[in-house]
Amino acid sequence: MWDILIWIFLFIVGYFIIFFAADVFLDNLKGLCIIYNVSPFIIGLLVLGIDPEESIASIIAATNNLQYIAVGNVIGNSIIALTIPFAIPAFFYSVKYEPIAQYYFSLIYISMICILTGILFFLGLFFIGFICIIIYILYLIKNVRNFSAKNITISPTDGESKDVQLKIEKNKNEKKSNKFILVIIGFIFIFLGGELLIISAEKIIILTSIPETFFGFVIIAIVTNVEEITLVLKSIKKQSVDIALGGMIGKIIWNLTFTFGISGIIIMNIQFTWIVFWNWIILLILIIYFNYISRKKIFERIEGLILMLIFVCFITINFVAISI
Repeated sequence: MWDILIWIFLFIVGYFIIFFAADVFLDNLKGLCIIYNVSPFIIGLLVLGIDPEESIASIIAATNNLQYIAVGNVIGNSIIALTIPFAIPAFFYSVKYEPIAQYYFSLIYISMICILTGILFFLGLFFIGFICIIIYILYLIKNVRNFSAKNITISPTDGESKDVQLKIEKNKNEKKSNKFILVIIGFIFIFLGGELLIISAEKIIILTSIPETFFGFVIIAIVTNVEEITLVLKSIKKQSVDIALGGMIGKIIWNLTFTFGISGIIIMNIQFTWIVFWNWIILLILIIYFNYISRKKIFERIEGLILMLIFVCFITINFVAISI
């Protein structure tokens, strides 16, 4: 009894670390985007879109031959990432944003086809795993090329001495340095809080005994999403929606290519079950719907309600599956 209470307490501590570190991280990351004139969406893709906790959870499960946890975490994590973080704010805010390029959704659709192929065919995960990793490398190369940092320079005006300009540039450089340091510190604390969440959640699950499929598709998927959910909620509240969207799209691509690719190569093969297929269908429906609403430039209560209904269907199907 005391063991469970201790781990629950540590789980809560981990969440609060993430909650407060997210403010520091997002405020200073947004400041750097303004200073360097870099698209917040691209920053989201390349910084928030990389999810080491998700990969570690799936890869460790794969090395321990826990096939359904490894694959389930990838699919379940992606479903949760596209529902809860955007559904909750939509009940309270009208979220406005720039439309997302179709290129990113095309990559996601290709990855989804690869995942289904890997699940259906013998040794499919092994061969598809390499293809998924290649897709991620191509995606990364394209985004790194698009990552253009344009420094803001201040031209001397009449009546201003060079000394004044030097002081302005010095202050600007100091602000850059401070923001970089605070972004790194914030990210470290978010990562540490996430690790504490995962470790404590695993201990709670071991002490309470939960089936492997439900554990993979739901529990681990939720736990590895807590920091992302917090970051998205805070970024929307701070009117930094493009960072949130970039982070979630980047995370989905990371999940379906890099994480699935490495896990698939290790697992090599998985026995087909209907629960895996139905979760894949839910994710596909969710991606198609998200692709549709991404063009509207505004996210309102009705969109949040539909996303929440999809999430409820996801939980219900997995809960029923463990009851049969």
